[in-house]
Amino acid sequence: MPVLPAPVRHPALPVIGVRRLVAGVALALALAGCAATPQADVLRFHAGQPIVRGTVAMQPLRTDMAGSLEFRAQADAVARQLREQGFVPVEDAGAAQFHARIDLTMAERTAAPRKSGLSIGIGGGFGSGNVGIGTSVRVPVGGKPGPEVAVTTTLAVQIRENPGGKAIWEGRASIDSSGRDRMRGTAAAETLAKALFQNFPGPSGKTVRVPAG
Repeated sequence: MPVLPAPVRHPALPVIGVRRLVAGVALALALAGCAATPQADVLRFHAGQPIVRGTVAMQPLRTDMAGSLEFRAQADAVARQLREQGFVPVEDAGAAQFHARIDLTMAERTAAPRKSGLSIGIGGGFGSGNVGIGTSVRVPVGGKPGPEVAVTTTLAVQIRENPGGKAIWEGRASIDSSGRDRMRGTAAAETLAKALFQNFPGPSGKTVRVPAG
């Protein structure tokens, strides 16, 4: 009777190795999510003195925007943030103690084409679209590359005394978006207003990057 060969036993992957691999993938995905959080560049100017609060009326910096639905949405976003900072938004500009002059602009530029998706490499280092963690598993995330137009949306606000028109505070917040994003123009007003008035009045003359999520 022929003797059958003994079955070949393959070494099992250590449980510790599996756990490390799973933890590495989870960490890489978490890092990718953090990197995707939009950031706003915020710059503010003031005299460094305490700012007295009071009634404030929203006004467009460009008179052609007065009465438009676009400006109303922008003004509402700024008014909400001013209210949180202790100001009292009012409609009567003549009786208001302050005027908040608002302007929102967009600038387009050609952006470099995106890579063929974010590749999370568990085993490389950070670089060239790869997030490196520890072994050699690669998880593709994203879409196809292609040329894009990047758009920078900027919200600028000046707070001036009434009467007199003396500026007591001014600032601007900008955010970049690609052709695939909708965070641009008036749609970005709420996000930019929150970033602009975060930690009001903020550091004077210093550009800071603020999470705009």
